[in-house]
Amino acid sequence: MSSPIPKLLRESSDLTISSTTGGPNSTPNTVTFTRVPRRSLNPFTSPQPASLRLTHQPLFRNSLLAGVGFLELANAADFAANVWNDIPVPLYALILMAIGGPIALLMTLVAARDFYLSWTNVQLLRQERSHLQHLLTTTTTTTTTTTTTTTTNLIHTRLGVNYRELGTELVDRIMMDGLMGLGALLVGTGTIMAIWGADRHVYHASNLLSGYIGNGLAALFGLLNAVWSGYLIIRFQKHYKACTAPSSSPSHPGVGVFRDPLKLRFRGLQWHAVVNGVNGLVAGGASLVTATMWYGYVVLIPCIISLIACNWFWRDRLGYDRPLFLPVAEDRGGVEELLAELAYVTQVHRTIIAGGDPLPRSVVDKGDLDSVVTFVARNSMFESFCSWVDRLDGGVEGLLGFEPGVQVISLCPKDLVALGRSNERVVVEKVQEFLGLYARKAFAYRERYLLELVGFAVWWETRPEAEAQVAADGVELESS
Repeated sequence: MSSPIPKLLRESSDLTISSTTGGPNSTPNTVTFTRVPRRSLNPFTSPQPASLRLTHQPLFRNSLLAGVGFLELANAADFAANVWNDIPVPLYALILMAIGGPIALLMTLVAARDFYLSWTNVQLLRQERSHLQHLLTTTTTTTTTTTTTTTTNLIHTRLGVNYRELGTELVDRIMMDGLMGLGALLVGTGTIMAIWGADRHVYHASNLLSGYIGNGLAALFGLLNAVWSGYLIIRFQKHYKACTAPSSSPSHPGVGVFRDPLKLRFRGLQWHAVVNGVNGLVAGGASLVTATMWYGYVVLIPCIISLIACNWFWRDRLGYDRPLFLPVAEDRGGVEELLAELAYVTQVHRTIIAGGDPLPRSVVDKGDLDSVVTFVARNSMFESFCSWVDRLDGGVEGLLGFEPGVQVISLCPKDLVALGRSNERVVVEKVQEFLGLYARKAFAYRERYLLELVGFAVWWETRPEAEAQVAADGVELESS
């Protein structure tokens, strides 16, 4: 059955549907369901009885909308108003204005929706950042040991990737949605006003809105985005060079095994930044030219195509979902811990791709409830599974059979196993169905995130100041 969500408003990932947030004390692998009335999109249907719904989900989402890639097209919807800027307005120009203006206005709805989704991500990332900074402060005030140094490096690594994620959400989404969405609103309004351009006041107002004012916002975004893109290019180059430098091999021999995936990841991020940054500058300049000269639209054509391609490339090849507030590992230490996790995720991902089975027998017992739930939780898919169950007919109540009087329930993997024993066959089937739909994508997302963590961790530990700190810590430990 096709999705009822329009394609341009559909997110790149359907792993999660809840956009509520939680505080920095959120517990990993725990979700909360609260009994609330189910809202219907149809205003003519009778209210549905209250049911348990997912209200808290600590999950960063790859939620960039496909329609955002057409924002540059919306800013070019004033083509007819600027090219045939004459009085009286030709009939064919009026028809084009009547088409282009509403299209630009409708695109503001896409920008507003993407702004909301991105702002939800920003709130979660800020909460995670506050949580990690608190951990860092607590850790650095303790006695210096090898374990403490390792934990500190891991926290710095998580903070470093969190900073990149925050910047991407703020610049590439919120700033883009705000400036280009507002620009599309002004351009659409000016284009519609141009239909009545015979009035002198309307004529001048239309020229301003669909000219320098409306298109100037796109130019401003292009300039700011180019600065951020330049930073990303330099950042990812440093991380890639740190991973491929001979000096990193003796201390982290496992990095060499992932040299090709690391190269693919960082080069992909760099190419996206290059194309996105250059495209923003060129499109911004061309938008200003279109206010007075028609051939600016000729330059805009490849920019529109490029933005659509960049949008697809990010959603399909670079972006990822990931849980937040995960505990910081201390048992194996630093980069080695991340490499071990990356090796496991890569192996399972390849096994799923090769065999087409989301539950390889070498990894999990398909018929055992405890085994399949542990597999889901171990691979950071528990929150996504709960969101998927929440969309099913009957929701979590239909699957686990809660009493009608239950108002709030917190569910963790152990609870799911315990409550699912009475309906074990159905619960196992639902977990298998979920994995069949999303396991491959979930492991691909996890692999992308871990590759970025490894790149930052290796760079962080091989900085000159980091090496000096390690030497100083060694002297301090020996003297003690």
